Amino acid sequence: MTLAMLQRCAVGGPKLSPQDRRAAEKSMIISSLIMAALYIALTKIYRSALPVQAFGYAFVPFLGLIYERTAYLRKRSRPSQVVLMAAGFTAMYLFMLVVCLLAAKL
Repeated sequence: MTLAMLQRCAVGGPKLSPQDRRAAEKSMIISSLIMAALYIALTKIYRSALPVQAFGYAFVPFLGLIYERTAYLRKRSRPSQVVLMAAGFTAMYLFMLVVCLLAAKL
């Protein structure tokens, strides 16, 4: 997968059709609304605890992963796309959680 991504970037990036771009835009808008609603609900329930703040910080770059999935992983099966996106979000969340915990100790 990484080699294919690098080859596409070397050529000038993926060539997306207008339908693919619209699908990517719709998926980013829908997922950002869902993530924002989830963040607001978690903030009201847990009163801005550090794990909730890490979730908020992690979901913004996660939207880039959604667009990347549309651009680079569209030929892969849905289960592999879901696994790659879940792994990407988990890694971002854990990184942001560690950053929040370290910042709280300072």
